[in-house]
Amino acid sequence: MASEPEGISQIGLVARSPEGHAAKGMAIKGHEDLWVEIQAHTFRNWVNEHLRSVGMEVRDLAVDFADGTRLCALVEVLQKKKLRTNWIKKPLNQHHFLENVTVALTAIHEDGVKLVNIGKFKCPSPTL
Repeated sequence: MASEPEGISQIGLVARSPEGHAAKGMAIKGHEDLWVEIQAHTFRNWVNEHLRSVGMEVRDLAVDFADGTRLCALVEVLQKKKLRTNWIKKPLNQHHFLENVTVALTAIHEDGVKLVNIGKFKCPSPTL
């Protein structure tokens, strides 16, 4: 799409205010998939802003958080301290993946953070 500004998708254009710098309210009814995609894109950008300081990046939320390494790193960056429980930096199997995710979610719970879902993602099974 040659008419789109570089780095801005059609979804991003739909969500922009007339001034072009902020999100506008949009009627969600009938556009639920679009809304979920906008929220996922916004969240991924926010995650990447924080993970940049530790040399990590998320491209696909469902796939890249599956082994728990980026999730643990994100929690450490946000808490500005190492997690109480060590996490597995190079997980080898689904047991390691689950352990990492559990460590991160436990730390989030201990901080009293309420987690909310922005939509339904189809999570593929992680491959080794």
